[in-house]
Amino acid sequence: MSRNLTDQDIQAIKALISEERLGTFRSITHSDDDAIELHQAAMMLSASLMSVTGMIEIALRNAVCDQISTDYGVADFLRRPPLGLHWHALEKKKIEDAESQARRAAYSKLDNAGKEALDGRAFPNGVPPNIKHTTLARKRQATLVVSSGQVVSQLTIFFWKRLFSEQYEPTLWKRSLKKVFPNKRYERSDIAEHLEVLYQIRNRLAHHELVYGRRLEQIRGAIEFVAHNMKSRRPDPESNFAKFVLPHREQLDSQVAVFTATFNRLTTPPNERHDG
Repeated sequence: MSRNLTDQDIQAIKALISEERLGTFRSITHSDDDAIELHQAAMMLSASLMSVTGMIEIALRNAVCDQISTDYGVADFLRRPPLGLHWHALEKKKIEDAESQARRAAYSKLDNAGKEALDGRAFPNGVPPNIKHTTLARKRQATLVVSSGQVVSQLTIFFWKRLFSEQYEPTLWKRSLKKVFPNKRYERSDIAEHLEVLYQIRNRLAHHELVYGRRLEQIRGAIEFVAHNMKSRRPDPESNFAKFVLPHREQLDSQVAVFTATFNRLTTPPNERHDG
């Protein structure tokens, strides 16, 4: 039995994990305690994957923003797209939502006095009596001015990978984004494919789903591709970004080794194991 768990321990842990979730792990192991051990190894692996993909998301959005701002000559290109750049409905809505979220985040950091100080702008004729708290907060938030950086921080990898879609090939890709991945061997679709893998598997990780086998190899391949090719004219394991993300990748490699060993041991029939 893993970690010297008693039957009582196992029942208590099953209640915390949920029978449905544990069942996913039990289906590929041989007992509840093995399923719990595999669940723990999977969560440790997921934490390392989230760390690496988080670093990629931060670097990608900054590289994209810097390149578009430079090429179009507009700092706040998200909310004030320059001539020649038109946001499709989905991206426009995401930007509007990000601006609202940025205002909410800024509002939440104010103390009561700071929030009340917004009333003069939100309600020039005075705060209406019996106004609902949610309405009051929304009106106050609408008066806040947030920076482009605050808006950028609220946009997810879904938005950034969308900029590499076919819809933006004539504008963003040809004018700017191919400079983020300047290796002439690669087409826009090659970049989009790897970013889609990162997006899909980050979603799975965010919902604490098990990532192993083919999916694990896919995301490791996408991580390596981005690490070696962002801002590099050839695949380069010594590129600036590759060096920047290297500690996270080394931690991931370590967790992959631990998970793989645990997975192989716990999915081997008990009578064929050699635990000693």
